[in-house]
Amino acid sequence: MRTHALFLTTALAAGLLAAAPTAAAAPSGLSGDFNGDGHRDLALAAPYAALPGKGMSGYAAVVYGTSAGISTAKRTVVHQDSTGVPGSAEAEDTFGAALAVDDFNGDGYADLAAGAPGEDVGSDGDGGSVTILWGSATGLRGGTTVKDPAASAHDEFGRVLTAGDFDGDGRADLAVGASGSFVYVIKGGFTKAGATGAVQKVGLPQKAKYGIDAVEAGEINADKRSDLVITYRTTTSEGKDWSKGVAYLGSSAAKGVDAATPRPLDGGTSIAIGDINGDGYGEVALGNTFEKGDEHSGSLGGKVVVIRGSEGGPVNGDIPMARLTQSSPGVPGADEERDGFGGSLSIADTNGDGYGELAIGVVFEDSGEDEDTGSVVVMRGSAAGVSGTGAKNLTQSTSGVPGAAEDMDYFGSDVHLSDVTRDGRADLAVTAGFENEGAGAVWTLRSTTAGVSTTGAKSFGPSAVGMPTKYGAFGANLAN
Repeated sequence: MRTHALFLTTALAAGLLAAAPTAAAAPSGLSGDFNGDGHRDLALAAPYAALPGKGMSGYAAVVYGTSAGISTAKRTVVHQDSTGVPGSAEAEDTFGAALAVDDFNGDGYADLAAGAPGEDVGSDGDGGSVTILWGSATGLRGGTTVKDPAASAHDEFGRVLTAGDFDGDGRADLAVGASGSFVYVIKGGFTKAGATGAVQKVGLPQKAKYGIDAVEAGEINADKRSDLVITYRTTTSEGKDWSKGVAYLGSSAAKGVDAATPRPLDGGTSIAIGDINGDGYGEVALGNTFEKGDEHSGSLGGKVVVIRGSEGGPVNGDIPMARLTQSSPGVPGADEERDGFGGSLSIADTNGDGYGELAIGVVFEDSGEDEDTGSVVVMRGSAAGVSGTGAKNLTQSTSGVPGAAEDMDYFGSDVHLSDVTRDGRADLAVTAGFENEGAGAVWTLRSTTAGVSTTGAKSFGPSAVGMPTKYGAFGANLAN
């Protein structure tokens, strides 16, 4: 989801399949490489955009990577009226409200799973759907519906998605959340004809008041099986919402994830998994925009908790690897009410030193007199864990970052770190979900040996992928 991003209201846009990228000779097998040319690509969505006469129908797009970074000249836009994609675009489908990337059919090309939780399925209003859009030498091409294993048991199938190999059989699995207190792990292999492996229903330790908030797959205990982290909210005895988190470790091919041994974690509205301290185990970062930042002030500025990975799984407890707010040493900014610190998260190595950096969206951060402009904080990784040394704070007022900080831009709505240029350093993509009066826009920043750099930073909105510049949350759910 990836991290799972912060969404922002409604929209408008239209589109057809856009310019296809140059064909590659053979697929690279690289994670996130949809056209097999050896560069990771960037998937994004505009789930609240409208096709003509179909408000909030939504679309997804892939912008392809090159040695010079993301290039909007090479892109594909897909929606439910695109050739080869099942279904039809309808009002309030919110196609692209969740995205997940993996090679689902094992052909060497990355594929994109797109959730449409508002889709009506027959007489089942808001039943939801998930479509796998297939990678190929020319990029995304056609799609297949993933069968809902229990359509009558929930609504909003596809509200959250993540992918990984949970059972270690070498085939990609897909975890799908809906309105209920459970996640379906649908095992591979997936085929273009609609076949899948077995389905595992993974329940939560408590009832989820609003369904699943976020899901993320990643390697926490380095056993070559993906692990699954889920966050949700329950109700306390005082009637207040309480955010909860749980991890399920990957298990044998017969089991999928080990659902019998839930491991409690802090709660959150966003999740990222990655190796921050370079020991080979993935840390779990949980951002919670509903939590107090500075405990003494009582401010609801947001908090990020980083839980150490180990051979035994996530090391939760009283002393996590880090508990970060904007009052923490080395964290840029100041803890203020409703900043949204931790609204989005991503972990990857941006400077090639073997330690993963932690990118944190601060979606409602103010800039001077401008309110809710948003910012992104990048914290360095080290052998000791998250380090404030050399931390960076990026806004649209930062030198080299295109645009200008304005009220309600929400810069940092989503963040994503991934090595697009194949130089061994993860580059940064950032969404401002309300840029240009709600149209949305995406920024891409290259990385150097000093980490994320603003030199040559670029930004683009819906028009760059051939779509109208309308209210639509363009850039929601960055993924690759």
